[in-house]
Amino acid sequence: MKIERDIHRDESRVVVLGLGNVLLGDEGLGVHALRILEQRFAHPRVQYVDGGTRGLLLLPFMEGDATGETESRPPRLLILDAVRADGQPGTILEFADGDLLASLPVKLSVHDLSLTDLLALLHFRDGGPRRSVRLLGMIPESTHPSAQLSVVVRQALLDLVDRAEAILREWLDVSQDRDRTRSRREPCVSEFPDR
Repeated sequence: MKIERDIHRDESRVVVLGLGNVLLGDEGLGVHALRILEQRFAHPRVQYVDGGTRGLLLLPFMEGDATGETESRPPRLLILDAVRADGQPGTILEFADGDLLASLPVKLSVHDLSLTDLLALLHFRDGGPRRSVRLLGMIPESTHPSAQLSVVVRQALLDLVDRAEAILREWLDVSQDRDRTRSRREPCVSEFPDR
């Protein structure tokens, strides 16, 4: 697994983890959101990780020691993923910190290895809540084999990316550039597979 950029070893580091299988339709929405967010919000203290469906191999990235170095304070963790839940497809769900493990269903993610399992292991290895963890998820419409997102998820994906960017700005104490205009546009062709 490749580290995308050099990371400063300080308490304001953030790991953004995009999960999902891009060959199973909406199941890959976390990876698609990660790619858009990385293009939109480049920051030297943010590490973007395309986690795909790597399961336990993601633990070093979640712990912040994927480079082999150790640190006294683990990074903040922002996870983008498809979430199984009651509700309309395209609905964005947000879970944070202490409520994360307590409020998540046993099988939260649509992956074989439960994200809840990984978070519980991370919590155990940390010896308790030592880091800020946020999960931004979206209810998928279809997880059948397809390299395309469903229309409803594609239309809602930029709202998920907007929320993720807002969380990063809050965590890193970065204000919006005054002269930067944010248009609510349809993503460019490179942001999604062929429609």
